[in-house]
Amino acid sequence: MPKLSSETVTLLDGDIRVFKRPRSRVWQATFKMDGTWVRVSTKCEQLSDAKEAARELYIEYKIRQKNELPVISKRFANVAAYCVADMQKQLNAGLGKKSYWDYIIVLNRYLIPYFGDKFVTSIDCELLQRFAKWRADKMGREPMASTLNTHNSALNRVFDEAVVRGYMNRSHVPVLINKGRDSTRRPDFSADEYRSLIRTLPSWIDKGREGKSRDMRHLLRDYVLILANTGIRHGTEADNLRWKHITLFEEKGDVFLEMSVRGKTGRRDIICRSGTVNYLKRIQGWCPDVADMSFEELVKAKIDLPVFRLPDGTASQNLRQTFKRLMIDTGLLTCPRTGQNRTLYSFRHTYATFALLNDGMDIHTLAIQMGTSIAMIEPHYSHLTPRPRKEVLTGRRYELSQDEFEGLTWN
Repeated sequence: MPKLSSETVTLLDGDIRVFKRPRSRVWQATFKMDGTWVRVSTKCEQLSDAKEAARELYIEYKIRQKNELPVISKRFANVAAYCVADMQKQLNAGLGKKSYWDYIIVLNRYLIPYFGDKFVTSIDCELLQRFAKWRADKMGREPMASTLNTHNSALNRVFDEAVVRGYMNRSHVPVLINKGRDSTRRPDFSADEYRSLIRTLPSWIDKGREGKSRDMRHLLRDYVLILANTGIRHGTEADNLRWKHITLFEEKGDVFLEMSVRGKTGRRDIICRSGTVNYLKRIQGWCPDVADMSFEELVKAKIDLPVFRLPDGTASQNLRQTFKRLMIDTGLLTCPRTGQNRTLYSFRHTYATFALLNDGMDIHTLAIQMGTSIAMIEPHYSHLTPRPRKEVLTGRRYELSQDEFEGLTWN
């Protein structure tokens, strides 16, 4: 029980106490709820006003208690700050999902500006509807369904945090509805565009300035080839790939290449297309600390070093810019089927397109391989018709024939 001072005033037979903190001009109120002393500011400097405010606060908290709402709540901005700090910490440690960047942007750009000063327990369906109109006005358009999924996920993280910390009850978390515009087809490469790109790579690399600029182009070549032949995500999954995560195993006389990657759905093991081993060997060959080993020795040694790095051992942070330069120089920046600019993620979409259209991989297998859900795949690839076949994960390579590949390999 808080100690009474000479300035403490009691109300309602002592249920409410009004007092001042040292060197403060504003009166505070304290009362007991669910066995816990609650202290709140009346925001009043005059005692008469403070008494009236204290009575209103007491009644408000009693109503919250009766309706099984948390007696102690927090404003949205305070809870969101916990979420942002946690996600940023995981990202800095290289463990966070790539989607955390999107959630942080959504929180700072939309959710905190609108909900920031509101208590998390006051966010209901009516307020969410007003937010939806405000957001559409701010964007200048109705958001797509995929955008709403990101917004809803970010908002649910705040609600989950509030529940864990006891600031709201699970039963009072509002249901979030996605009624956004249908997702559009994502930019990818056709088989002809893909082959053309690979045939252009040698001369494009040679045109780079000697030194780090050309090294970046060499690294980009194998980076995009591995993305296109595995379906792994650019960013978190590819950047965190280390030699210890790669395995060779034999089954029925065939040798398979397996990667263990960590993504949005946790760690998963994937089977790589047959040509992927060539690109890994090429990367190995220009890394002095592993070049003297055979590839088989390298993967057995489980060496804890990043796969994608420059000859000096440093990881590159500028592959996006190098890739954009490649797209501009080859005239492949804009996808003619979608009208959108291609990004490094286009190789993941290309993998999915080839798998469904040419390999006949069933959508369930593809979802497991890519670390996503069938519900996420269907809206983006519904224009394709899968034709199930056996041995789909090691389907034929689309880059070049073996003769062409060997003709373009250089040391």
